[in-house]
Amino acid sequence: MRQEFIFYKRAYDDVSQNALWQYMLEYFVRRYELIAKEKLNTDILDTQLKYSIRLYCYGTVGMTKEWLLNDNTTSAETVVQMMFESMPQNMKEIFFH
Repeated sequence: MRQEFIFYKRAYDDVSQNALWQYMLEYFVRRYELIAKEKLNTDILDTQLKYSIRLYCYGTVGMTKEWLLNDNTTSAETVVQMMFESMPQNMKEIFFH
């Protein structure tokens, strides 16, 4: 587990053009959009939902980066719970109902 933490800490510290955290950001946006389309049985998401997905993904990736680089006390379980609590309601209704 410690080796994985060090790997991700280094990966998130990278600010080069092909940084892993940027890849993860776009991956999660695409993944959430795909799941939302499947659950809603549509090919097109409304503008508000697309915005919510991007905002949530940017926020969670950014906060994960901040946690990895600066926070030595908050547990991973607590961070995940805070991410869930911060998810926009329109996303919770799709992904958890």
